[in-house]
Amino acid sequence: MPTARFQPSFAAGVLGPGLHGRIDIAKYDVALKVGKNVFVHAHGGVSNRAGTEFIGEVMDSAKVHTLIPFTRDDDENYIMLMGDTVMKVIEAGAFVQSGGSDYAPATPFTSAALPLLDYVQSIDVMFFASHLHFPQRMQRTGATSWTFGNLPIDPVIAAPTSVSVTPENTASETFTYKVSPVTGGVEGFTAAEVTITNGTALSGDGQQNVIAWSGSADEYNVYRERNGVFGYIGFTEDTEFTDDNISADLQTTPIVAADLFNTSNDYPAHVTLFQQRLCYANTINQPETVFMSQTGNFVNFTKSRITRATDRIEIDLSGQQVNRINSMLQLRELLVFSSAGEFSITGPNGGMSATNPVQTQYGYSGAAKIRPLVVEDTALFVDRTGRSVRDLRYAFEQDGYSGNDLTIFASHFFDGRQIKGWCYAKSPYSVIWAYLDNGKLLSLTYKREHQVWAWCEHDIGGEVESIASIPEGTEDSVYMIVKRTINGGVKRYVERLHSREFDIDAPEDCFFVDCGITYSGAETTTISGLGHLEGETLVALADGDVVPGLVVSSGSVTLPTAAAKVHIGYGYTSEIENLPPAIDLQEAGSARGRPIKANKLFVQLEKTRGIEASSSGRTKFTKFTQTASDLALSIPLFTGMISIQLYPDWNKDGTIVVRQTFPLPMTVLGLSPELTIGR
Repeated sequence: MPTARFQPSFAAGVLGPGLHGRIDIAKYDVALKVGKNVFVHAHGGVSNRAGTEFIGEVMDSAKVHTLIPFTRDDDENYIMLMGDTVMKVIEAGAFVQSGGSDYAPATPFTSAALPLLDYVQSIDVMFFASHLHFPQRMQRTGATSWTFGNLPIDPVIAAPTSVSVTPENTASETFTYKVSPVTGGVEGFTAAEVTITNGTALSGDGQQNVIAWSGSADEYNVYRERNGVFGYIGFTEDTEFTDDNISADLQTTPIVAADLFNTSNDYPAHVTLFQQRLCYANTINQPETVFMSQTGNFVNFTKSRITRATDRIEIDLSGQQVNRINSMLQLRELLVFSSAGEFSITGPNGGMSATNPVQTQYGYSGAAKIRPLVVEDTALFVDRTGRSVRDLRYAFEQDGYSGNDLTIFASHFFDGRQIKGWCYAKSPYSVIWAYLDNGKLLSLTYKREHQVWAWCEHDIGGEVESIASIPEGTEDSVYMIVKRTINGGVKRYVERLHSREFDIDAPEDCFFVDCGITYSGAETTTISGLGHLEGETLVALADGDVVPGLVVSSGSVTLPTAAAKVHIGYGYTSEIENLPPAIDLQEAGSARGRPIKANKLFVQLEKTRGIEASSSGRTKFTKFTQTASDLALSIPLFTGMISIQLYPDWNKDGTIVVRQTFPLPMTVLGLSPELTIGR
């Protein structure tokens, strides 16, 4: 009984085995059974991923390292390679140089602190948090000037000296004053209070006290004691102030020292920014507490005796169980992800105020110790199990946050595993790249407005240990640290996912090898610079032609034919397999479970060359053969519909496998197998 079924999209990505019987859900018709070394486009097509290009080895391959993005400008972005008390800086795929060698400034962070090191950036300054270190501040003042130091949490402004009070007339009244310096709009600590006991009541005509001091601040605030509280009476740019019975404002009082982060049990583990405040959270002694700096002053965690709206904030999450804060994120409100739920913190009418902070709990999923991501206006976080990804978005209709479980359709990827890190590459494909605790790499194409979330798996021949993304040109580049076994030894390499942009008439520009390099120059048969892959067997794309089986010896390989442009590295196979077809036969019921034979396959392709296809048995593959109109030219990439005659293979699945085994591109936009269904 011949029949055909066209699958026009793969927008659901890979569906786990637990859903292979759910032919009733809409995602079944646009899903995959297998998606390996491929990613799904938001419009529904599926492409093999680009290869990874070798950037360099980490500082010490025996130790754990991590990658941190530093995004400064459209054309000036960096990756910080953090090692054991040292770091290197990567720009545009190369290590930043200083004096002819890699620039490597010292850092305070040991390898033990790196896996859970939290950070937030403000232009050329980055703030760090770790239970193992006092809060750190990194300041970049040039391409080769990156310095670390303890974060100041109190204002460092010299207090006035030689403060004196001179009454107009003498009597027996007591007056006590304090004077504080103000520089750059920041108030410092007051000098010691000064008291006179021979003053005259200021209510009398012409009575006044003159307060004088020495100092170099921009201006000064003056306070007078009333009922044990110092209240504000005025400011001056001079070093003298006259109090002629000014009423003391007891709502405005001098600042007091921060008294935070004093011991190792008081070091916060997480940091973010929110409404011009620097926010820390989760110390060992106070795991549920958020500490916020003064408004507009990241290095000032002081507060007044009588709280002002702009003062430092300390707020504890309140819930039905311990809410150990595991991450924070700035969106419409300050989102706080704890071990037991999801909270928001804000103030009245949306403004953050120390006098009336407001917290609200929106969920009870709990979060893992992984930095959340932002995709457009939506937060994505890993739940407390480490095996589930959820999104969270503000909904006006319910005046709160809600979201979806994004792993429910591909939960098999996370069985017995946990997500350890991830990054988001917005341009050009809107893909989230995540790695698991076994080093396996996954991709999640995410477009909430189109209800697209599609998972695929990737094998890069090693274990991913860190990942980060930064804008480079018109694309977001993904960097990763990959742990590999090379020539019997362990190596940790920084690698960058190559761009997948190339012209249809230029197959020689395609980069589909892992841990690879590119040679471009005069024609040659010797490709050197491969010392990082000594003894390994590689594949090359030389002027658009595939050259397999090249073994690295003394850091180089020899090509059989000279070439001017060569991409060389590990080869890999990219593969998709559709789900068993859900076809209803007239008067015969469903095709599921019946013997099925795939006779022919029609494939809609875009910029593709060198694929092959088979039925689900994978016993024999049929190659799609392409030629060039001029045999002297490289075979061009193909866009359009092709047909492939398949080897006969009766089975009960009726699925189709399409794969790419060469270092060449593959984009599949649709599949239409011609099937014969038995009874």
